[in-house]
Amino acid sequence: MMNIRRIVENSPSTRRLQEVASSGVIDVRITVAQGESSMKGKAKYTAATSLIVMFAGFVLTIPWAAEVPWVRFLQSGFEAGLVGGLADWFAVTALFRHPLGIPIPHTALLPKNRDRVTKALISTIENELLSKESLMSKLGSLSIASRLLDLIESNLRTPQAKSALVRVLETALDHIPWDEAARLADRELKRQAAKVDVPAVVQQGVRYAVDRQYDEKALNGLLDIAYELVSRVDTRDRLGAMAMHAVSQLNVGGFMSFAMNALAGFLSEEKLGSIIQEQLLRELSRLKSEQDTNRRWVVQELRKYVLAFGTTQEQRQALEDWKHDLLDRLDVTEKASQVLSDIRSRLLGFIREERFADDYMLPFLSQALGKLKADQQAMDSLESFIRNGLTNWVGENHHLIGRLIEENVNKFDDQTLISLMEDRIGQDLQWIRVNGAICGFLIGLLFAAFHMFV
Repeated sequence: MMNIRRIVENSPSTRRLQEVASSGVIDVRITVAQGESSMKGKAKYTAATSLIVMFAGFVLTIPWAAEVPWVRFLQSGFEAGLVGGLADWFAVTALFRHPLGIPIPHTALLPKNRDRVTKALISTIENELLSKESLMSKLGSLSIASRLLDLIESNLRTPQAKSALVRVLETALDHIPWDEAARLADRELKRQAAKVDVPAVVQQGVRYAVDRQYDEKALNGLLDIAYELVSRVDTRDRLGAMAMHAVSQLNVGGFMSFAMNALAGFLSEEKLGSIIQEQLLRELSRLKSEQDTNRRWVVQELRKYVLAFGTTQEQRQALEDWKHDLLDRLDVTEKASQVLSDIRSRLLGFIREERFADDYMLPFLSQALGKLKADQQAMDSLESFIRNGLTNWVGENHHLIGRLIEENVNKFDDQTLISLMEDRIGQDLQWIRVNGAICGFLIGLLFAAFHMFV
């Protein structure tokens, strides 16, 4: 039996069957002596073996078929099995290439009808499997917003998400037009300042100062300055000279003139200045006492004047003119630019700290997501927005599905495409050959039995 098997395996027909079974770009070599480890290789090996068995059985039964009835019975089965196996081999091979390389009509069906198959595939996918209606219907049944938020929340605390969020914030800060923001701050500051009612602000400031007796403190400060000024020697001399000049300018006659001349001769500028200086210092000291009548009068008059400041039309207009003049001359752009640059640097440093993501950014985002998910109206609006956007996108780009399929199919030449298809469905196709041989063998037995009994 081993010799017979070796003869059959080495026969030209057997070798040709093995070559056909191993054709294509996929490197699978089928032999009778050795089987392949892959599933596809085993299927090809089994298919080729089934043909060899049928062929060997048919050849080995020839010498005894005419004399022994049961051998003739088996030969009918082997003959039908060989025919069925070869027919199925021809049919399977004809799908992808010319059997035995012979350009028989209606073979190599896939290469010849590649365009038709591609168009049929595109039409089926576009109009049946992935039609606009089916896609939109599927979108309508999905809770896209809820799933999207759940996906974001589940991946929020991953290192990749933290790093991405920090980079987003850094990019946002880098793309802020800080120079324009400084100019905007200058314009906005002036615009808001122009709306300020300066007389009203002054009145509020005056009332605030009076309520806290800042006016009396200011008076005490002025009295201290006056006391220091009057106490000086040069002030004494100046006061004496002024007094002597005033006496000499008096135009009086008679006894009064005699008395004034006598007084002028008795007092010098120094003595007269000292008398006036001492009197002024006593009066200034009394004015600093809160119980002094003159002080209370001075404070009362001062408060009347201060509280009335800014109430007249002339004063109000003067304050408004001062405000506009100040704003025209004021330019805070450079200062605002420095402040904003400092803010930017501080923010960048802060968001780059490790604690920023865990202590501030992630809790804030988690809380925001929780509030959003708890707000049913907001979720409905978000769901509607996403669904409408996807629906419009599907409607506008549905034709790209067919184009994408066509482009991907066109990337492969005929041989590569056939190899890919054989790689995916080759195992099942090889089993068609095996089934053809087995079914043919059984059918041959049935026909042989029928002939024997008839």
